[in-house]
Amino acid sequence: MNFWEKISKLPRQWIYISLAIFVLFPLLVPLGFPLKVMPKSRKLFQMIDTLGQNSKPVLISCDFDPQSMPELYPMLVALLRHCFARDVKVLVMALWPQGPGLAEMALSEVPPDYNKEYGTDYAFLGYKFGVAAILLGMGDNIRGVFPRDYYGTSLDSIDLTSDMRNYDDISLIVSLSAGDPGWRAWLLYAQSRYQANLGIGCTAVSAADVYPYVETGQVVGLLAGMKGASEYEEMVYNAQYSAGRRAASQGMDAQSLGHLLIMIFIIIGNVAYFIVRRKK
Repeated sequence: MNFWEKISKLPRQWIYISLAIFVLFPLLVPLGFPLKVMPKSRKLFQMIDTLGQNSKPVLISCDFDPQSMPELYPMLVALLRHCFARDVKVLVMALWPQGPGLAEMALSEVPPDYNKEYGTDYAFLGYKFGVAAILLGMGDNIRGVFPRDYYGTSLDSIDLTSDMRNYDDISLIVSLSAGDPGWRAWLLYAQSRYQANLGIGCTAVSAADVYPYVETGQVVGLLAGMKGASEYEEMVYNAQYSAGRRAASQGMDAQSLGHLLIMIFIIIGNVAYFIVRRKK
């Protein structure tokens, strides 16, 4: 059996092992492959980058669950790092019942790195059922919808929210959305009805649905899937706002190496097939 015949009959176990090694290595050792930042991601970054200590707070809505965590959770972490590095106050909430646990995880991870205090620099409203009533009610009076925060403290006694009334007191809303309810509800009730500034982070499969609203200006900027998360991480890192772990960037490196190896195997397999068939 010659070389090409051996290649054409390579055991699939070796292919799986090679692919596993190529995917796991970037997750353990960051490679830092160069990344092109898309304009839609840069728009959202630039919007937050214009804000500062005296700006109105940014509202981040965690509208996702653990299944979409690889794509959307790095966006949440990167957005918090950017806001805290710029001394922008942050208000966090969720339209999904699974969202508060993920939000709490990020809020326990990021604020200590920037010496931010709960109630002064950020607050967590938690989750409530009833999307339309919540979003329309917040346009009238936020404290009417959320009289207390996630931990049971009255919003009137929290420095960040004591003087907050409605969307006019929020500089930007960012919906990290894995489905419905998510960015469509925010676009319909907060942006279209109350003209609130809206940014969106969504899974890659949903990104095409958001593009028209970015073009019309109804959406400030868009982070699309893990690539959008890695782009935002890179912008935050290059601006020296954070030197922390960039999970989405490592995930993109793993994807890139995995795809490269699959392409190599496809090419080698086809070459071996045609050479062996020609000899026969």
